[in-house]
Amino acid sequence: MSVRVPRGVRTVRVEPISREAFAPFGHLLAIDGAERLPRRTYGGTIESFHAGPLDADVALEWIVARFNVREFAVQYVERHFQIAQAFVPLGGATVIMVVARPDARLEEEIPAVDELRAFMVPGGAGVALHRRTWHEPPFPLVDGTRVLLTNHRRLMEELGSELDARGEIRKTDVDKRNVTERAGIVVRLALP
Repeated sequence: MSVRVPRGVRTVRVEPISREAFAPFGHLLAIDGAERLPRRTYGGTIESFHAGPLDADVALEWIVARFNVREFAVQYVERHFQIAQAFVPLGGATVIMVVARPDARLEEEIPAVDELRAFMVPGGAGVALHRRTWHEPPFPLVDGTRVLLTNHRRLMEELGSELDARGEIRKTDVDKRNVTERAGIVVRLALP
């Protein structure tokens, strides 16, 4: 595998998440601003809210992944065709999600840097991506952050595949592209 030497650094600013700002990429899974559902039992001690749909062509499974802090740089962007993945940090952890719209303008077959957005997802919330939304797995702020995510068996097998000559994976439901190899730049995240 040949590795391209980065010719520059670009920055994407991390911003607070809101339903409106995240709508082009998916759904914010949180109580604030969600539709309250009627519930008549237990004397009002349980409140339920509509969080958003799950969209998949395959049988979904839940995965719990443990993330450790890594460099705040976008190494890969990936998208999925058979599933709209959801990421829900556990234990009140905050994570950063980097995303680009499914129809983002491409340069070097990856979303252009100005199409990338980075959102701070606070503890107590999660995100469900639209299908084909470009993303990097969550960036945790502390080691050992656990994230509950939707997946399916073939996707896990495909993500475990050998990388090609560009350091990428292109299979049935995963299109994972190497940002630095393709664009020749490093994309760093700037925390608020």
